[in-house]
Amino acid sequence: MSPVPLSYRSDATALIVGVGLMGQHMASNILNWLDLKKLVIADHADTITVGSETMALADFAASVGAAGGGAEVFSETIDVTSEEQVLSLFERHGKVDYLMHTAGISPMPLTPPEQLSKETVMGACEVNLWGAHNILKQGVNSGSLRDARGVIILSTSATVGAEGRASAAYEESKGGLLNLLKLQSRYFVEEYGLVLNGLAPSPLRGPMAAQNPISAGRLQAVEDVMPMGALTEPKHISAATMYFWANECWCAGEVLTTDGGYTKHKPIYGALPTAS
Repeated sequence: MSPVPLSYRSDATALIVGVGLMGQHMASNILNWLDLKKLVIADHADTITVGSETMALADFAASVGAAGGGAEVFSETIDVTSEEQVLSLFERHGKVDYLMHTAGISPMPLTPPEQLSKETVMGACEVNLWGAHNILKQGVNSGSLRDARGVIILSTSATVGAEGRASAAYEESKGGLLNLLKLQSRYFVEEYGLVLNGLAPSPLRGPMAAQNPISAGRLQAVEDVMPMGALTEPKHISAATMYFWANECWCAGEVLTTDGGYTKHKPIYGALPTAS
């Protein structure tokens, strides 16, 4: 008897772009969840923060491979805004069955929007919007992402207007990414068989946020009113990604808000009195 009503491809290749909290959790568990022959993890930097420690991306990939079930694990340092680098990535690794795109930047947090420079706003758009567009462009043009399933990480700030990471440039660029997903997803399915969906998590508590008193306080304030009792964690993002990757997932262009109910409607009159 199968423990779950979901099935996946065998002897597959997965690509994780962005190796922060969400990318690390997926990379650390995916070899136990899927029958992979190859896992590629890509980030803009050759060193990443794992917990409170700095670690070489290549060493992290090696640790994932050592704990896995025989799949090849590759690390790649790329600039997602470079057409040449992203195309070269796909040419090196060929067919990709599963894509998780988490790469993004959140410049100038806690800065009012009227104080941001053009360079700051456009820089966020270049990485967060064009970077994702570029991954999709090079992936379908090279043939690597044809008939693949992909998940793009958005944010609740983009989907429902809930300020999360306190970076106006981040929130605005993610709004553009939301439109890319919703407006182009049918085209990608019909033209290339690429099934795209999105996840919109509320803020996660990472090591850097915990070290900043203002960010830590804002996260605690969110957690204090979280209907499901705690902040969103990487494991919640990984679980939702696995659903969108499943053969039985019959969605395209959908965005699943993964936030413990935080952004759902709260009656202005307060809670109803309990029954006596």
